[in-house]
Amino acid sequence: MADPMVALATGLSAVLLFLLLIGLAAYLLWKMRQVQRWDRQLISTNPVIPPCTPVLQTSQGSSYGLAEVPFFLPPSFKSSSHSAVPEGREEEEQWEQHPHLHAQRGSLTIGSWFPLGSLRPDLYQLPEEPSEWAQPSGSTVRLCFAVQYQQEQEQLVVSLLQAANLPAQCQSNATLVKLQLLPSEDRHHRQAKARCKGCQPQFNDTFVFQVSNNNVDQFTLRMSLYSVDRLKKHHLVGHVLFPLRHSELLEAAGKVLWRDLETESDLPLSKHGNIQVSLNYSQSLQRLTVVVLRARGLQCPSNADVSVQVSLQIHTQVVKTKWTPGARGSNPTFNEKLTFRLLPLQLDAACLSLEVQQAASEEPAEVPSSRTKAPISLGLVVIGPFMYARGRELEHWNEMISKSQELVKQWHGLGAANNTHRPT
Repeated sequence: MADPMVALATGLSAVLLFLLLIGLAAYLLWKMRQVQRWDRQLISTNPVIPPCTPVLQTSQGSSYGLAEVPFFLPPSFKSSSHSAVPEGREEEEQWEQHPHLHAQRGSLTIGSWFPLGSLRPDLYQLPEEPSEWAQPSGSTVRLCFAVQYQQEQEQLVVSLLQAANLPAQCQSNATLVKLQLLPSEDRHHRQAKARCKGCQPQFNDTFVFQVSNNNVDQFTLRMSLYSVDRLKKHHLVGHVLFPLRHSELLEAAGKVLWRDLETESDLPLSKHGNIQVSLNYSQSLQRLTVVVLRARGLQCPSNADVSVQVSLQIHTQVVKTKWTPGARGSNPTFNEKLTFRLLPLQLDAACLSLEVQQAASEEPAEVPSSRTKAPISLGLVVIGPFMYARGRELEHWNEMISKSQELVKQWHGLGAANNTHRPT
């Protein structure tokens, strides 16, 4: 009884498997016919070409062996059609009209000259005149420039770009900028004239100064802006001083810089000279920052080595003394930042003493070191609260306290020091 049942089950399984194979074969055959029909319709379909559109066809047949595939030329290659000009000559004229294709031709080409797979650099060029730079907010007169020092060539490259926020009386005049390295033994300078007038005249000029690697940090770049009236008279608007220190040059490399113009102070020149200082006090950090910028009108030789001694005094006690590096000349530029620790409760009892000193001339080698001369005091100014100062010095201290988020800059006249010579 079991054998007939097994035979019946085996026969049914074979019949079902045979029917399944026949159905699968029929489905695959139908699918292949559908794919062939779709390919045949796709190849035979003619593309719709807009009227008056030039068509460039490949010189070689299609891989399918049927109609050639059309390619459309961009509008920039359209040229006036001449019925008498042969087709080859017309392509040569278009090639001559666009010589930049020689340098931009890609690895894939259609025919003999149409480029594929290449970029058009002329589409990505920046405008010739600079615009839309990130200009700082405010209405002060500024100068925009870039500085880069090339150590291998020992060259300082200065790119003068534009000025901004010129006064109304200067907008109708020609604008001139004179560039010079300080200190400089010669009086030669470079100058650039703005290409246009108005509130933001543009220069777009580049200058190269030859400066040795060993002496580059001893120079300061000065850019003076002048307004030239109809009578060709030069009126100084202000100037920018940029010290050529290695840290400043590294920070400025590859950047567009904006600097406010410094105007000559309305403070009359003191008998002993003037000094420009910036002050800032941070109550949260308990830090007093002093930036000694420059001095002018000092009573010393032009080749003298000058430094500034800055002392923080609380009541009658000097708690800290620091010095700036030396600078040469009667109008030296320091740009040196000094910091002092000062508690908020000590603001009313503290003051700053700035003394400009000239280094004494070196003694001969046979003179003992004990007889070395002390530096010569060229002038002194004390900036502080009402207990120590009056006038501009008091105003500077009070403004420093009220404007904790910025450096407060001001000129001060130097007075005579109590002692002509001070110990080192």
